[in-house]
Amino acid sequence: MQTRPLTLNIIGAGRLGKTLARLWQDRGIFSVAGLCNRSRESTQAAVDFIGAGDVYSDIMSMPEADCWLIATGDNEIATSAHRLAERFSARGSLKGTTAESRPLIFHCSGALPAAALNACRPAAIASAHPVHSFADPERSLTTLQGSTVALEGDDTGTQVLRGAFAMLGCDTLSLSPEQKLLYHTGSVMACNYLTVLLDLSLQTLAAAGIDEQTARKLLEPIVTQTVRNNFALGPAHALTGPVARGDAETVQKQLQALQKTDRAIAEIYRQLGLAGVELAQKTDLSDNQANQLQSILREQAK
Repeated sequence: MQTRPLTLNIIGAGRLGKTLARLWQDRGIFSVAGLCNRSRESTQAAVDFIGAGDVYSDIMSMPEADCWLIATGDNEIATSAHRLAERFSARGSLKGTTAESRPLIFHCSGALPAAALNACRPAAIASAHPVHSFADPERSLTTLQGSTVALEGDDTGTQVLRGAFAMLGCDTLSLSPEQKLLYHTGSVMACNYLTVLLDLSLQTLAAAGIDEQTARKLLEPIVTQTVRNNFALGPAHALTGPVARGDAETVQKQLQALQKTDRAIAEIYRQLGLAGVELAQKTDLSDNQANQLQSILREQAK
């Protein structure tokens, strides 16, 4: 006998929330019931994208559901949880319920623990952070598969979420609350700061007189290949360029050029260069070459 899909309400159905809801709804994993965003317009847009669910203007008026996803910004998760707890209390939703029948409340923050939802207890609480960029929800519908999702929280909650993400083709990773912040920081450095680094590269190419469209076309093949090399070979063996070669003269000239163009970018280049020297020493960079590079990179900061 086939069981019905669990019902799902979403508070804050932005890019992440509406993408997950659409995928779960399309695959019959969850049945999306109610959505509540800051504005009625954005909530309706999320309903249209998902192809299911009803618009609600506030948390208090939302229907009952088996699961609740709070997909707001990190600074609003605890506030939304308290508001949801008030709703449960006002309706007596959790009175007389067994542990098995209590709803699951979860968020998708990478930095916050499931405990940010403690106001909703005795409901089950959990967190599920997909290591994926949801910048383009339409694209994420086809690219989320294969991503890893970090789970943390109550066993009953993480068990439900493990199954829900597995059905989307995602791997899962179990974390403790103490691990989450550094885990998320590592993800931010590889993903968000890679984007910042590419923007700084585009700014530097613009200073060389190269328009953005040409620069992006120029960078795409080498950046894409570099990413592949890093995961195939490891960072130490993927590192190339003047630091990896011990080319102190080129590093010095590049720093001097950046100092004349943009001192802030020059400082970032210097710091990354010093980190690059340490990385290059794991392979072929000699101590003498490393000392020369470090001297130049440290001297430029004075």
